[in-house]
Amino acid sequence: MERVFSVSINEILKHVDREKLLRLTSDLVNIPSPTGEEKEIAEFYAAELDRIGLEVTLQEVEKDRPNVIAYLRGDGGGATLMFNGHMDTSITGKDKEITVSVPGQRPKAEVDGDWLYGLGASNMKNALAAYAVAAEALIKGGARIKGDLIIAAVVGEIEKAPVDQYQGPKYRGGGLGTLYAVTHGITADAAIIGEPTGMRVQIGNTGYVFAKISVKGVLQHTWSKEHGVDAIQKMVKVMKAVYDWEPEYQAKAKHPFMMPRISIGAIEGGFPYKPTFCPGFCNCYLHITMVPNQDPLEIKRDLEKLIADLRKDDPELDASVELYFMRKGYEIPENAYVARAVSRAHKAISGKEPERPSPYRYSVSSDGSILFNEAGIPSVTYGAGGISREPMKYSMYDGQRGEVVNIYNLAEVTKVYILAAMDICNQSPETVKSLSSSE
Repeated sequence: MERVFSVSINEILKHVDREKLLRLTSDLVNIPSPTGEEKEIAEFYAAELDRIGLEVTLQEVEKDRPNVIAYLRGDGGGATLMFNGHMDTSITGKDKEITVSVPGQRPKAEVDGDWLYGLGASNMKNALAAYAVAAEALIKGGARIKGDLIIAAVVGEIEKAPVDQYQGPKYRGGGLGTLYAVTHGITADAAIIGEPTGMRVQIGNTGYVFAKISVKGVLQHTWSKEHGVDAIQKMVKVMKAVYDWEPEYQAKAKHPFMMPRISIGAIEGGFPYKPTFCPGFCNCYLHITMVPNQDPLEIKRDLEKLIADLRKDDPELDASVELYFMRKGYEIPENAYVARAVSRAHKAISGKEPERPSPYRYSVSSDGSILFNEAGIPSVTYGAGGISREPMKYSMYDGQRGEVVNIYNLAEVTKVYILAAMDICNQSPETVKSLSSSE
């Protein structure tokens, strides 16, 4: 169906300024914003949205951690669209252990041709810049929309959760900011999330659980270690069993286009300052993604059965399982209005039908699960990040050079956001909220 708007589309799109996108993304990258320390970037971004002419509020989630909520008001009668994105970065930029493995991860923005490098460049500060430039283009271009456009820049999206000695704001992520927003009055009929999908339209996400497996041992000094029980040695057996379990788990958790995954993300055991003891404890921490409508309790029971099976051959194995964070998955139909609107806009700008992500890409979380599961907001994920430079592939990281985004792609995605916003905000809320379409 052809969309008819009140002003020329080209008149609006000409206000998408690549240099402005580059400058604003660079400015955002240059403000450190690890999880728990989002205040400075929130205040900067709020000031930028206020300059553009939006109604801006800093919504305090917890002390010094505000969401930025901004409205471009429509004329009334249309659907409300939310542009949602997180301000926190996956790492701090000072993480010694992480920067050893990604030595090129730049804490500051650096430009190399059409490519911008820097912590947060791909995930996902480029999208925050795109939202601002898209809103400014709508205003400068004289676009008339019936429904409101909301920009929600949130804290604490990164997959983190407090556990054991790791407590405090810098570990409170996992969708904290968006969950706060939708339970404190911020809602919409549809949402677009600019996470790094490589310009592919994603209509859902797996959920995930964080699980802790604890193994107890018996302390003994090295000289008499045969009288102890080595918890690390026992954990090696458990970890092998977990790795071997993944194909069985994937076969059990079938889905038409999502493929869940399992990783052991961390291990901890013994006393580094006193390695003279055979270790009396060892913990491992798992990230297990799960398809929509899957019960986290099933995963806990599967892990407990895995341990019970190992104990048959090793009665000394003393292990337990704990789930310490979980987020359910979600999906919307391909013909949901917001999915079709983004796909139409992508084709109008690029001349091509958008691709869908690979099955494993759905194991990257987004706040779409919270928007849909907690507030009933149909959401798609679509962003410019997620395409690396060398070699060209779907990845946030350009080899050892760290996060990267292509500025040409970012400009194209910004135009897609504009067209999708004009489409969605000029439809009735009932049409947009529906999870099916007769088109």
